[in-house]
Amino acid sequence: MAKQPLSHYSPKFANKAWADSGGYTSYFHCSYSGEIKKSHKGWKQWGRKRGLYSWAVEKSLDRELETLASPIYEKIVSCDELSGNERIIWSQFILSQLVRTPTYVRYENKARDIFGITEEPKHCRIGCKDCLDLNFVANRDWCLLLAHEDDFFVRSDNPVLQTGFIELPDTCLFYPLTPKMCFVACSMPENWNAFINKPNETCGYRLAKGGAHMFNFHLAKSAGESLIISPKDDGVIAEGMYGDVLGIYPQPPFSLHVLDVNNSESAFESIRKIMSCTDEIDYPNWQPNELEPFYQKNQFAGTT
Repeated sequence: MAKQPLSHYSPKFANKAWADSGGYTSYFHCSYSGEIKKSHKGWKQWGRKRGLYSWAVEKSLDRELETLASPIYEKIVSCDELSGNERIIWSQFILSQLVRTPTYVRYENKARDIFGITEEPKHCRIGCKDCLDLNFVANRDWCLLLAHEDDFFVRSDNPVLQTGFIELPDTCLFYPLTPKMCFVACSMPENWNAFINKPNETCGYRLAKGGAHMFNFHLAKSAGESLIISPKDDGVIAEGMYGDVLGIYPQPPFSLHVLDVNNSESAFESIRKIMSCTDEIDYPNWQPNELEPFYQKNQFAGTT
């Protein structure tokens, strides 16, 4: 019997910034002991799991999305402004990163069982450039958070931290690009219209010392089972934080629910029940209060 595909839910091009010549340091939940442990991994050995989706999807992700997103990633890291088309492709990549993780697939499969859904999505995991949801990312203001010289960002196996339903203006999305830089699709004013808004140019903010650790706390908390950290950044702070909070409230699968904007609390309650049923944990309300709203000009973030 042929092996199932080794699905790269976090692509290699986006992970390698966390590796030195030997690889990454990974903090992970040990399924045998129930403890948080750490190990050193080769730089191509993290962000993959066998059998998440089919060979056809794995190949399409590579050919139709990652090949296009990789040079855009490099352009953002270099602080170059993107064209309108590049913003769409990057938004497609960000939304794809949300729905291809082991955590999301686990919740999606449980939802299918609960509601008896057998139909496969037309653009499973890859998305498409014509999807209207892309406007909810592409037409937000964007910013880049720059860690203090003594600080760093981590990458979790739920690499995008989404604070709420994509349709809501006060939602923001965080995606660490390197140990020193994090991409943000910002919260927007209440009257924001995702289909006609013309976003500002991307701004950069230098965080104060210790500022990146607040984001790392939420990134670690919303992980599934693991995260990676650059070996040079590992130490007492990492061991203390990630040993306590890794994966205690995984990233909610917001896109599993069609949102009635006037009834978002009910929609999230449905998602909370799916998560709680799947993981056999009674999750509380999702409240990343420190992270939203997060406007492009938010003075808390630092200075340009």
